[in-house]
Amino acid sequence: MPKQPVQDPTDVDQLSAAQIEERVEKTLQHIEAIRSLWPGLERLEEGRRKRSVGRSLGVLGPPLAKLFALLRPKDGKDSALARSFHVLGDQDDGDDPERFEVELLERRLKRAVAEQKVADALEDLARHLDDDVLATAEMVIGPGLAALDLARTIARQNASFRAILAPVLDDFRAMTKQARKAKKPEAPRPEPAAPEPI
Repeated sequence: MPKQPVQDPTDVDQLSAAQIEERVEKTLQHIEAIRSLWPGLERLEEGRRKRSVGRSLGVLGPPLAKLFALLRPKDGKDSALARSFHVLGDQDDGDDPERFEVELLERRLKRAVAEQKVADALEDLARHLDDDVLATAEMVIGPGLAALDLARTIARQNASFRAILAPVLDDFRAMTKQARKAKKPEAPRPEPAAPEPI
C-alpha cells in the first residue's frame, strides 16, 4: 500500500515541534524580506513619535492629496496658482529651496499612506499572534503550576525523586524569590511637614 503524504495540520495547536521551528524560521525570513522591500525606513525616538505631526496623516492626507493634484505641473510647467506656493519651497525638504516641489510631496504622501496600510496589516497580525500567545500560555500555565506543586510534594516525600526534580524546583524557587523581591513595597515616605500657620 502506498504511503500517504503527511498533511499540514489545519490548526496551530496540532503543529509538531519541528513544524513550529520551521514556521518560525520561514516567518522571520518573510519579515526580513518585508524589511528589504522598504530600504531606508526611518526609526523615531519615542518622544518624537508621540509628538509627530505625521500622526495627522489620516485626517490631513485626503485634502493634501487634492491640493497637490491641483498644484501638479501641467505639460512640465507650474500654473500661476502653483507658483504662488513657491514661497514654501524651503520647507518641503526637497532639492530646490526656490520651488514648492509638489511632485516630491505627492510621492511622499502616497508612500506614507501605503506604509500605513502595510503597518496596519502587520499590527493586526502582531495582535493576533499576541492573542494566541496568551491563549496558548493559559492552556499551559494552569496545568503547569499544578505540576510544579505536585513536583514539590513528590520531592518532599521521595529522596530519589527529589534529586531528579531538584534543578526544576531550584529554578522555580529562584524565580519565586525574584518575584517577591520585585513586589516588595517601598517603605512609607515621611510626609512633608505642614507649613506653620501665620
